[in-house]
Amino acid sequence: MKKLLLAATMLAGLTPAAHAQETITLKFWDNQQTESGLSQYQQEAVKRFEAENPGIKIEVTTIPYPEFQQRLLTAVQGGNAPDVSTVDQIWQGAFAEAGAIAELDEQAKAAGVSPETFFKGAWDSANYNGKLYGIPFNVDVWQFSFLNNALFKEAGIDPASISTWDGLKAAAEKLTDPAKGKYGVGLFGHKGEDTVVVMNSFVFSNGGKVLDADGKCALTSKESVEALEYLQSLVPFAPKGILNASSGDMRELFLNGSLGVEFWPALEQPTLQKSKIDWDFENGTAPAGKTPVGTYGGWNLVVYKSSPHQEAAWKFIQFLTKEDVNGAVVDLVPANVKAAKTFLEANRKGADKIMTHLQNAQPRPLSARYLEVSDIEVTLAQDVYSGANVAEAAQKACAAIDGLN
Repeated sequence: MKKLLLAATMLAGLTPAAHAQETITLKFWDNQQTESGLSQYQQEAVKRFEAENPGIKIEVTTIPYPEFQQRLLTAVQGGNAPDVSTVDQIWQGAFAEAGAIAELDEQAKAAGVSPETFFKGAWDSANYNGKLYGIPFNVDVWQFSFLNNALFKEAGIDPASISTWDGLKAAAEKLTDPAKGKYGVGLFGHKGEDTVVVMNSFVFSNGGKVLDADGKCALTSKESVEALEYLQSLVPFAPKGILNASSGDMRELFLNGSLGVEFWPALEQPTLQKSKIDWDFENGTAPAGKTPVGTYGGWNLVVYKSSPHQEAAWKFIQFLTKEDVNGAVVDLVPANVKAAKTFLEANRKGADKIMTHLQNAQPRPLSARYLEVSDIEVTLAQDVYSGANVAEAAQKACAAIDGLN
């Protein structure tokens, strides 16, 4: 009997499963940042994570933005969702409402993950109906007002003046000379999200909102209507055909010296740094006495409810958002505040100014039906730029938005 017990003990000791750690594979889907997929820094970060966590392997899939959301939806519906993915801030509400992604409040609390680690607006974008469903990964703000220094100097305009509504309008008027192909301000109104975020920034900067705390449309408020009326007043100083123009079209005009001011996020800086334009920027614009408030763009990291590896997925998210990692794996600005400061000081002009704008920015409406809200806002922008009565156009937009519920 003793021999049998001894033999059994020896056999158990020889069984690989007794001591070998099971290796799990996390499926991570990310927005494609380069033509080849992952950037060099992302590849190095994945290798580092795997080295620090020998029982976890990361299988990365990168997907171009235009098809990313649909690929995620199809995967969720088919029961083939990844363990972890990035999601555009404006998608998160819909995924949370559908029950596709996991609540992360308990994990964040247990790990000591603090909202103060991240930009407030970015953290807000990761919450839905009072619960945390993601961790901010990267951010940017629409809009910064990029200006052509040579045109401003020629016209005798103080660049800092465009930080106020009156100053921007006066500068735009002075810079506009259609006979010479020169225009003051790069408004655009095509059917795209860039149209919406610029309009929202003017609304936010006047104290207005798109949706109120109850989820009702707030675009008919005094503050919102004033902002829309102000935007309408800038149309005479913008290039023709703005209803079909995008931020990319305005960039081309800015780069060839035809445009005094263009509206873009900080992501525009690398393009301008490579150009021959003598440029600078202001943190958007607001009425005198008010602070310019930008509109957040960016991505959050989420864990899917269907993942069998919830703990490992959370560990990977924590790793990607650490101060010493976050700044090396994003194509926008790190959502981690300390990482953002280091990143901006190394890669962007006016780092302190950008940090201020990031701290003051607001997320877009945290609605599960945001994409429909956005479409309605595009129509509103086009109505405003076409010369419609602003108050009536806002009422029409609010009727459509409130009709979604």
